[in-house]
Amino acid sequence: MGILLAATAAGAFLAGLFSGPLGLVRRQGLAVMWSVVAWGLSVAAFGVVVVLAGEHDGGGVSPWLLPAALAMGAAGIADSISGVFRSTILQAATPDAMRGRLQGVFVVVVAGGPRLGDLVAGIDASLLGEGWAAVAGGLACVAAVVVLARLQPAFARYDARHPAP
Repeated sequence: MGILLAATAAGAFLAGLFSGPLGLVRRQGLAVMWSVVAWGLSVAAFGVVVVLAGEHDGGGVSPWLLPAALAMGAAGIADSISGVFRSTILQAATPDAMRGRLQGVFVVVVAGGPRLGDLVAGIDASLLGEGWAAVAGGLACVAAVVVLARLQPAFARYDARHPAP
């Protein structure tokens, strides 16, 4: 478990270490969407690894640990990139009078959203098993991006050169 959690953090660290080119991205809304899709696919890939691994007898290190850690590392990279662009868009497109309030909402969502996701994943895991819960959650995330992209097409067109509320 520790290796999997560390892999996510290592992915986030690597994204930060090599984040310089992110400043060149102008279609930041689209970048958020693609990075959230990448996160969902990484979580789904992790779930596939867990399903394929099945039960481990507890003797030694499972050979499935490396692919699982790589999937979680990719999730950390995608989440970090998404966070960079979400924060940038919030700061650039929010009117000065609303920035503090929206930053507060942003903090609540970033702190509380994953915990609600953990609750749903736990319930799903009790019904489907851990691996299938991760597959379902990752694919649900991708589906949510597709639906939201259709409902809010202007978000994908958000351009850092012309931030607009």
